[in-house]
Amino acid sequence: MIWALLACAGILLIVPWKSDHIDLSGLGLAFLAGLFWAVYIVMGGKVAKIMDGKDAVTTGMIFASFLIIPFTLWDGAVFNLTPAIFVKGLTVAILSSALPFSLEIMALKNLPAKTFSILMSLEPAFAALSGFIFLQENLTFLQWISIACVIAASIGTTIFGKVNSSH
Repeated sequence: MIWALLACAGILLIVPWKSDHIDLSGLGLAFLAGLFWAVYIVMGGKVAKIMDGKDAVTTGMIFASFLIIPFTLWDGAVFNLTPAIFVKGLTVAILSSALPFSLEIMALKNLPAKTFSILMSLEPAFAALSGFIFLQENLTFLQWISIACVIAASIGTTIFGKVNSSH
């Protein structure tokens, strides 16, 4: 429980509370993204138990492709595809989707959804760290404290979650 509260505190610390204007469509999309992540975690755990990991990822990628193909055709950029662009796109697809999703499905098979969901919260922390290292993006002290809270919650739930689940 304490780890979930720490993660929530980290998220609340990063919210721009002093903003004069809150973009309701952005807030709605953020909520929708969170909802989709929750569904992904719950459904991914169930799928991981009934399908082989690579089959589950392949099936998911096929469905995702069917959702994206109409937009690529409508945009028309797909008709300008060159072999070099295709190889770059394939590399991005493997490194940003196929490989991470395969590893996530393996983790979902072996971890409780609660633990997995908190570990997933590390992704934005690593994105912020990558932005700092590779793009020289600077965060405020409060934003770094927020990230530290989320990381501490992830570590705490991973270490102490296993202890509690064995009782």
